[in-house]
Amino acid sequence: MENQWLIEHDLFIDYEIVSESYDRYPTLQRYLIEELIPHGFGWFGHGHAHDHQDELDYEVAKASFFQNYESMKSYVLEPVSYGYPYGAGLLPETRKALRESGFLNGRLFQPEFEGYGPYIMPGDETEPPDWYALPSLRMEDNDFQGRSQAVNNPSEFKAHMEQNIELGSWLISTYHGIGFDGETDGRHEAWGFYRRDYFYEEMLYVREQREQGNVWLASMDDVTLNVLQRNGAVWDLEKDANSPHVNAYRLYLDDGLDNDFYRMPLTLRLRFDPDYRGRHLTVYSPDGGEVLNRELIDSGNMLITLPPAGVYYRFIVEEWEPVVF
Repeated sequence: MENQWLIEHDLFIDYEIVSESYDRYPTLQRYLIEELIPHGFGWFGHGHAHDHQDELDYEVAKASFFQNYESMKSYVLEPVSYGYPYGAGLLPETRKALRESGFLNGRLFQPEFEGYGPYIMPGDETEPPDWYALPSLRMEDNDFQGRSQAVNNPSEFKAHMEQNIELGSWLISTYHGIGFDGETDGRHEAWGFYRRDYFYEEMLYVREQREQGNVWLASMDDVTLNVLQRNGAVWDLEKDANSPHVNAYRLYLDDGLDNDFYRMPLTLRLRFDPDYRGRHLTVYSPDGGEVLNRELIDSGNMLITLPPAGVYYRFIVEEWEPVVF
């Protein structure tokens, strides 16, 4: 029910993959790949078995991470993100084992946010201090275990979101057992449950903030890849001497990473002289055969999103009138 509600409201969340279950029940793989992913839902590793990996021997924990990673690859997924079962990952050796298995991040819980969190990369920070210790809001109804340090209701969640927007940071929220509170629709009570009406209220708030341009709703995978690509990005803008147009330029954009895996486009902010106001910027493919974007220059700034593919894009500032059909 939650999946369909999210789809109807143009929203999505990430789902955990405990590969022992996915290996045993291929229908889970098909549902993820054929139903959820096409609607924007994401995924993350969650162990081969659902073990508390801080309580395992280093080599055993590493084997669980690695098997989870390899199983996800066998489902034709590209593993990036990981969520430690039980919010583990508090031990340095656990995080080291995860890093060596191939995942690019790890999300955990903290008893208290001490030193860092829950707001990731606030202000001018360009990456977390530890990609394998990403803090997360633990969303849990206070009736479950009386965990007052968890986020218990929408008012607490919204307060965190308001601070997150002010800081310009990344905020991860983690839910379990949505609607399995022993009261909703006769469902049994599940571990770490959260009330369905609370979840719906919070997601509608997120959608409202997204529509206002205050937040980017994205999977852990997409945020991680975007940050890594952005940090490696190089660009160069130069006049196109071979173009017959007076205001023609070439923009080079690259991140030095494998384009097949690091798939996120990057957004550049272009600044224009006042003389360009009222004209249009047309962005062409490197060979000039395809119009990638055309926008009116109505202010001194414009955002352009392009793949950092290690190529020169063609930019032309021109007088242009749209064709009216």
